[in-house]
Amino acid sequence: MQRLLVIAVGLLLASCGGAAHPPRAIPGATAEELPALSYRLRGGGTWSSADFRGKVVVIDVWATYCKPCKKAFPKLDAIHALGDDVAVIGVSVDEEDAVVDQFLTTTPAAFAIGRDPEQTVQLPPLRLTQLPTVLVLDRQGRLRYRGEQLEEADYDGLRVLVERLRAEPRSDTPSRPSTSSRLPTRGRA
Repeated sequence: MQRLLVIAVGLLLASCGGAAHPPRAIPGATAEELPALSYRLRGGGTWSSADFRGKVVVIDVWATYCKPCKKAFPKLDAIHALGDDVAVIGVSVDEEDAVVDQFLTTTPAAFAIGRDPEQTVQLPPLRLTQLPTVLVLDRQGRLRYRGEQLEEADYDGLRVLVERLRAEPRSDTPSRPSTSSRLPTRGRA
């Protein structure tokens, strides 16, 4: 019995860490176009997903009180640095701008920081309920990945997914119009 326990613990430890596996993407053929999203940028201006058509877009919804969110910033910076065909935005749902500004003094971001103090991300079409949540859009604006309650290792795999989407052929034809505002979700084992 003790030997089985040692083997089980060994297998559990072996499964933690190691090479990151990319998250499962929603196949392009079944992915739905996400309506244009727009957020007020920290420091002024507006960010709109429609402005980034033709790029792979990573939207990370976070808050200053979320510890896994903070650990994701260096990994999001690395994804942002992949090239001009990738756009990354972190959307903070904190209510106060000053809290976000203070957070960013100790945890800087090279990517855009949007603000959603009204927490509209909880409403359609996103209906987010957990942090952090990451959405990845392909070049046609289709939702190819939705991950909730991501952990630090999940962001390693996210980079691989973004690289795969960057490698997909560019399409000059617009994607089919969405007939539903329901978003597929990624199940967690």
